[in-house]
Amino acid sequence: MKQKRKKVLCIDSDPAFLRHQEEILEKKDLNDYFFPFKDFRKAVQFIEKEVISNGQNVHYILLDEKIPGKKLTDSLEKLSRFKTYLKKPDVIVSTETNNDELRNVVMQYPFVTTFLVKPMPKNYIEFLITGKSA
Repeated sequence: MKQKRKKVLCIDSDPAFLRHQEEILEKKDLNDYFFPFKDFRKAVQFIEKEVISNGQNVHYILLDEKIPGKKLTDSLEKLSRFKTYLKKPDVIVSTETNNDELRNVVMQYPFVTTFLVKPMPKNYIEFLITGKSA
């Protein structure tokens, strides 16, 4: 039985990371399941206009701790407002530092399921989409 593919929205301040993921996923014909954003506001607009208004869903939201011009807690508060419209996406917060204080703050949000320290495995997003490693 073939597993249903999941949609991943990724908000990351590193354009090289996003580009690299797009290249990997395009080669495997998985790019239709990946929605990369460098800008949090554009990601929010996408959620409002493309996802919620069309009755769609994203299964995972991968959120970089360091989004220019945005505090992480503000970003999480904004995402929490979507929880009634989205069908319980897993929110994964990624960071470059293994900081206990930050982890404790982030994990207080019940919709945050994972605190991931970078670098993440190169096939992590592929794994989220397909449910298996290459």
